[in-house]
Amino acid sequence: MADPLAVGGFGVKFGEAIDYLKGKLPETSQAWDDLAGPVHGKVFTVAGATKTDLVRDLHRSITSAIENGTTITDFRKDFDKAVQEHGWQYRGKRGWRTSVIFDTNMRSARMAGRWKQLQAGKDRRPYLQYRTAGDARVRPQHRQWNGLIYPVDDAFWQTHYPSNGWGCRCTVRAYSQADLTSKDLSVSPPFEMKTREVITREGEIKDRVPVGIDPGWDHNVGQAWLAPEAALGQKLARLPRELQGIVVDKTITPAFEKVITDNFKALRTPLKEGVKAVPEPAIVGFLDSATLNALSQTAPNLALSSTAVTVADVRALGVSTPWPVSWIDALPENLRNYQAVLRHRVSGSLLVVPQGAIDDALPVATIRLDQQSKFGPAAQVVDLGTATPAALGDAAAYDLLVGSLRPPPKAAPATD
Repeated sequence: MADPLAVGGFGVKFGEAIDYLKGKLPETSQAWDDLAGPVHGKVFTVAGATKTDLVRDLHRSITSAIENGTTITDFRKDFDKAVQEHGWQYRGKRGWRTSVIFDTNMRSARMAGRWKQLQAGKDRRPYLQYRTAGDARVRPQHRQWNGLIYPVDDAFWQTHYPSNGWGCRCTVRAYSQADLTSKDLSVSPPFEMKTREVITREGEIKDRVPVGIDPGWDHNVGQAWLAPEAALGQKLARLPRELQGIVVDKTITPAFEKVITDNFKALRTPLKEGVKAVPEPAIVGFLDSATLNALSQTAPNLALSSTAVTVADVRALGVSTPWPVSWIDALPENLRNYQAVLRHRVSGSLLVVPQGAIDDALPVATIRLDQQSKFGPAAQVVDLGTATPAALGDAAAYDLLVGSLRPPPKAAPATD
C-alpha cells in the first residue's frame, strides 16, 4: 500500500496545495532573486514580470492548473495569451520558460501542502526521510542526503526540506517509530551544515546558502507558507551581518507587509470580540537596514541572532499602555513608519518612535534584542509607552540611531 505521506508527482490534487497557491499575493519583480526565498511562500512572482495585471493573470492560470488538474499544455495557452495581451518581452525560449514557471509552482505547492499534512500527522509519524528520484539526474550533493532521517521538527528540515533547487525532484517520506524498527532504520547523526557565499559578477557577496542548495531555495516551503515571517527570520539569521539589512529592504515589499499586518490583525480580532484566547506570539516586522547599519557603528561587537521583531503575547499588548487600541492594532505599520530609532546606552534596548503623538507625547515602542521566543532568538517588543522629546533627547542615556525627534503637534484649541 502506498504511503499517503510520501510525496508523488502532480497527478493528484489536494486541498492544502490549492490553498497554498490561492493564498499568494501577486507581486512584480525584475529578477528571480529580488525577494528572499521564504517570502515566496506568500507572494507569487515571475522574474521579469513587472506589470501587476500580468502577474495576476499568470497566478490565476497556475492556480487553475492545480485546482482543476490541467496540464502544462493548457498553461502554455494561457501564458501565450497573457504575453500577447500585456506585451511582455520575456527572456529565454517559450518551452523552457513555461516549464520553469509551471513545474516550480506546482512542485512548491505540493511540497508546501504536504508539509501541513506532515505537521498534522507528526504525532503518529514523527520522522521524515530524505529521498531522491534515484536516477542519474540526481545532483551529487542531494544523493548524499538520500536516506537521512530526522524528526519532523529538526532544524535540518528548515533548510533541506525539498525542493532544494531549480528542477529538484527530491521528496520526503514519513515514518513512525514502529516503521523505523520494522525496517531496521534509525535517526541519522546530527547534520553538519556547510554554507557557501553567493557572489555577483561584480564580486559582491549577495547571499549565503547551504552547500548543495540553490540560492533562493534554502528554506522550507511549508514553513514559509504557514509562518512566512518566522521562515524569513531563520533565513536572515544565517546571513552575514552586512547582508541582513539589504535582504530585508528588498524583501519587505508592500505585498509582504500586508501579510505581516493581516496575520497580526487576525490574532488581535478575537480579543476585540471578547474571546479569551490563549497567549499568541507574533512577528510584527524586521529591523531595517538603516537601523542595522547604525547598530554596526554604535555597537560594533553586537552579533544579532535574528532581525525579526516579535511580541510574546498579542493579548498582553493592551494591558497598562497609553497606546489607543487602534494604534496597537496597527503595530506592524507603526514600527515600519517611524520618525526615529534610539538605543538605550545601558540596557542596549531599542526605542522605536512612530509617527504621530499620543496625548501631546511621543509614542515609544521598547524592543529588547536577542530574546528567546517561539520563533527562536529574536527582538521583542516589551513595552508600548510614551515619552517627551526632552527625555529621549538625553544624549547621556540614548544614542539616536536613525531619524530625528520632532515635538508632537500641539492640540488645536477647543472651540465652542
